[in-house]
Amino acid sequence: MVIGWNEMAFIEMRKRILISVDWFPPAYKAGGPIQSAHNLAGLLARHHDVWVVTGNRDLGETKELVSNHDIWIPFDVPQGTIQVRYSERLSRGDWKQLLEEVNPDFLHLNSLFSLEFTLLPMRLVRASLNTKVCLAPRGMLGKSALAIKPLKKQLFLSMMKMTGGMNHVLWHASSMNECDEVLESFPKARNSIKVAQNLPLPLPLENPERPADHWRVLIVGRIHRVKNVMFGLSALLKCKSTRPIHVDFIGPLEDVEYGAELEGLSKQNPAVSVRLLGGMPPSELAPHYQGAHFLLSSTMQENFGHSIVEAWAHGCPVLISDRTPWKELENKGIGWEWPLDEAIWIRGLTEAFSISNADWQEKSAASRAFFADHVQSDEVERANLALFEL
Repeated sequence: MVIGWNEMAFIEMRKRILISVDWFPPAYKAGGPIQSAHNLAGLLARHHDVWVVTGNRDLGETKELVSNHDIWIPFDVPQGTIQVRYSERLSRGDWKQLLEEVNPDFLHLNSLFSLEFTLLPMRLVRASLNTKVCLAPRGMLGKSALAIKPLKKQLFLSMMKMTGGMNHVLWHASSMNECDEVLESFPKARNSIKVAQNLPLPLPLENPERPADHWRVLIVGRIHRVKNVMFGLSALLKCKSTRPIHVDFIGPLEDVEYGAELEGLSKQNPAVSVRLLGGMPPSELAPHYQGAHFLLSSTMQENFGHSIVEAWAHGCPVLISDRTPWKELENKGIGWEWPLDEAIWIRGLTEAFSISNADWQEKSAASRAFFADHVQSDEVERANLALFEL
């Protein structure tokens, strides 16, 4: 078979990319970072050869994800197949063998403080001229994230700055907010940051009608104090509405005591019914988005917000805090964002729940259009592919 010039050029352009991430599907309980890594792998598989090394337990679980661990398993993604290795435990020697076996042009790391999936492989390739390191902090340099176990994290960051441990990496920031967070911790990284927005799931084909006799509000994410969901529910219970309100929480219950507090709080307003539906994989979420009028997120920090953009994709406007990259939502007709002040939230929610069904339908259509034009776009894909240009 004779290979033409164009085909030969294409073959030479394909790179070997190794993605390291603590959790990967079928894991789902760690939320957004899993979706970010999965969607990135799907895009890269169209253009490059992709391997993923990950753990063999979901967040907080003891059950294995797969029985045939520590071997490469073919994993289908849109428009391609990647190789995934679910590992029980990774030592320095294991990583040395993996890196020699794959011999990647790029190593993409999806954490900042993970010993097994970031620090070990990063140290091994530090002196390599063949492998470039791309590090996505996935929100871990935000103030709210650094406030959890702060002494341990500040010590780590100080050591990295003193030793120059991050000098060789290309930083993958998912937004300009995250770019600023990286520079605050690593000022010398100014010339080694690229901004590439996280990749969403594809735009759904359908946007079903919602009932007009009640409001259904969806809250998606881990049920834990760090997610600040109590704040949003408390404000919602105190607002006024033209219709009864049904609230569905979808997410793993990581803090049982906190879950009990939420259930107790939810009984304070009989006009608002609350259900805790537990965690579920992303593949099962579509009917819940399609049945909701609004997504609510009172997050204290979000570097992207997969639940936010997926709500837009399903024609669901959002009610969120101002601690995300998404701004001026009311002007765009796709929701509202407010500072974390309960009085402001109560007024804002009262306004949102007073709109007519015709107004809501306009916002629903605008949400899908915004997703198609600004979230799922060729420009976003090009920015992600540019991370892996030699």
